[in-house]
Amino acid sequence: MKIVMVGPYPEPGEQVSGGVERVIDTLLPELGRQVDLTLIVPGAQRDAETVNHGVRTIYLKRGPGPGAARYWTFDARRVARAVESIRPDLVHLQGLAGLGRLISLPRILTVHGIAHRDLLLTSRGNRWGPLARHGMAHVMRTVETRARRRIGNVIVINPYVHEVFPDIANGHHFAIPNPLDAAFMEPLRNEAQPREPHIISIGHISPHKNTLGILRIVAAAMQANTSARMSIYGGSANAEYSQACRDFIREERLDDRIVFAGNVASSELARALDQSSCLIMASPQENAPMAIAEAHARGVAVVAPEAFGIKYMIAPGRNGFFLPASDLHAQAAVLQNALDHDWRRAAIAHDAWQTYAPGLIAERTIAAYRAVLTGDAPIATPQGLAPRHKRDLERSAHGPV
Repeated sequence: MKIVMVGPYPEPGEQVSGGVERVIDTLLPELGRQVDLTLIVPGAQRDAETVNHGVRTIYLKRGPGPGAARYWTFDARRVARAVESIRPDLVHLQGLAGLGRLISLPRILTVHGIAHRDLLLTSRGNRWGPLARHGMAHVMRTVETRARRRIGNVIVINPYVHEVFPDIANGHHFAIPNPLDAAFMEPLRNEAQPREPHIISIGHISPHKNTLGILRIVAAAMQANTSARMSIYGGSANAEYSQACRDFIREERLDDRIVFAGNVASSELARALDQSSCLIMASPQENAPMAIAEAHARGVAVVAPEAFGIKYMIAPGRNGFFLPASDLHAQAAVLQNALDHDWRRAAIAHDAWQTYAPGLIAERTIAAYRAVLTGDAPIATPQGLAPRHKRDLERSAHGPV
């Protein structure tokens, strides 16, 4: 089977940054051992070709103009030409359906984010003004909806995808969660030993991840817990927002208790999680955050909103707590409760390993490829998912109970 995967990936010499890149990085060696796989990376700084995990990787230089307008026009044309030169049996699009809208070969899409909502929450497009920004978000929503309809085959990583995109129920869909990097699957050490009150945050320092909001919650909790510490892992493309976060830390006199650790490799992030007692997330929009799966795989409880795909990933009292919506003192109290709670870390990790094992996810992904190519893909009932597939979807999201 000859497969082309299309999606974001670090350019040569750069670290993996963000959940989708990590998913692709995890799948490359797993899939590459079983199929003839090529990765195409659109929107790169320059045209290039290299090999990652034994997989041929083609970088396509981004076109002119903002990404929200470019990816489904200039970039999509370049992707279509590259795919045509390879002539695969199937194309697997990771993230954006619009990138594959000009491809005529069989396609399957994994929905990772909610593109039009993400545009409104990130710093991209700030220079356009609010009307133009909302207009472009509407265009992206239309492009993605039409492209999904034409593709017709979707990998659903979390039930939340169905809530946001009900049109998926009219096509073929496969309940397959994202895989975890093997670095997060190593046996825990001293899992029964109490951990110091060390809070960790994973994700881009950005409005999209609400890093400043997280810092306010942590600062409020640190007023009562003088031994608590925090590490923030992730890069930043927004210097102004990053500086605002650093200014807040300095104003709260927490410079010696909160550190920015930057963007690191999976192995280093796994070690950091092993030294952490809980992960906090307060994003205004998410799908199925890899950071939560990674934390759970290392036995780390998660404090995050009861919203989006997150609500399907946290079982309160078992692997985390839900963060109240707005009251800062209530949020800080929940965070402190998570620091004090006697978590069964081995059980948290075991559930995650059973759900996100990369070998298992690769097998299910290849099975989805075959189903698309043979026409044996699951089809929705008029009411939505067929019962068997609905149970599979819920099980893949929650893991063993």
